[in-house]
Amino acid sequence: MKYFSRLTKRPSQNYKPIDGIRALAVLWVIVFHAWLFQYNDFTEISDKIFENPFLIWISKGDLGVDLFFVISGFLIGTILFKEFKKVGSINFKRFYLRRFLRLIPVYIFAMILGLFLLEDSNWQTAWSNLLYVNNFVRESYMGWTWSLAIEEQFYVVIPFAIAFVFPFFKNKAVPFISLALISIGLTYHYSVNIYDFQVPFNSVFGDDAWKDWFWEYYMLTQLRYGGLLAGVIGAYINVYHQEKLLLFFKKNNKTAVILFIISLFVFFVISSISLGQWTQLKNSIFDGVNPDIPRLYEVVHREIFCYAVLYITLSCLYSKSNIVKPVNSFLSHRFFYPIAQVSYSAYLFHEMFMFWFFPKFNLIAEDYLTEFQIIMSNSIISIFAIIIFATAMYLFIEQPFQDIKNKISTKTKKVAIS
Repeated sequence: MKYFSRLTKRPSQNYKPIDGIRALAVLWVIVFHAWLFQYNDFTEISDKIFENPFLIWISKGDLGVDLFFVISGFLIGTILFKEFKKVGSINFKRFYLRRFLRLIPVYIFAMILGLFLLEDSNWQTAWSNLLYVNNFVRESYMGWTWSLAIEEQFYVVIPFAIAFVFPFFKNKAVPFISLALISIGLTYHYSVNIYDFQVPFNSVFGDDAWKDWFWEYYMLTQLRYGGLLAGVIGAYINVYHQEKLLLFFKKNNKTAVILFIISLFVFFVISSISLGQWTQLKNSIFDGVNPDIPRLYEVVHREIFCYAVLYITLSCLYSKSNIVKPVNSFLSHRFFYPIAQVSYSAYLFHEMFMFWFFPKFNLIAEDYLTEFQIIMSNSIISIFAIIIFATAMYLFIEQPFQDIKNKISTKTKKVAIS
């Protein structure tokens, strides 16, 4: 079956380490939600991850979305910059049609599936999903797809910016830095001036205060496009300054390696600091310090995390250092490729499955298993079920439309050449 071969055989032109990052991102998000959606039922056991420094990363799975943003910005940005560099323009019709065929068919299937798996799903707001504005509609349908809305809003803008705005700037650092600072400035404004957040938040998952934070702050495009921008900046460097990148990682090998080690350190540190957005914390790393310090951290930590991820990505693509090689080899492992391929469908399906499955399994298992065994069983079964069902969505929905997308793209190119 040709579609199955696409799931297992990686094309030679793929950025191998990016496949690994995408796979880890979706697995991180799934594990995080498996923990979070069982938190209120098994609070005492779920809290134990905060007592183990090697498990805190589970509670930071929201950063998996930032991983998606960086690699998505990098890949889409690379496509657009290459086209603009080659022909001096961007075929907007082809770009948006390809995005439509890539995203919408399986998205609609997931939305229909949600009608059967989700209770109190607010399906009346599904129009906002189709228009990709659901992150601005409170209690919107399939709330976890807010990140898809941000991506598509960004991709409505970025092709026009590349074609019509960036050329006006001789120094491309000006628009990039300006956009990055605007995002940080707006995050500060919302966090400090509008809401006066006290960090750590110590939220109670699912209560009214938490919902206010989630819907009115956490998912707003103007506060969350930083990761996508970081990826686009990396794409620009990758396309227009590839020789300089190669020279930097070769000539300044020691400096490049030091920056790589720092980036890895930043990645793991930020992945291990809980801010109490999701649950109440018994203690925090910020206890007893000036309140401005955790506030500042809340404002900038995602941006720092994203640029660390970008540098790790570029290092894996260009560095030949023995320090980088183990990380590159790990991320490039063929095991990750199939998971990366089904990651979009897995992201669409995973929450609705958990919402449907957890209560049913808990009711059956409560007389036979301990709370810990129930948590682990729910999590393990969910991971396998989600990956299996996402694979079916990939084979029977994503790939047939991928063929249509490729045919349209080929025809468009032939017309352009003629």
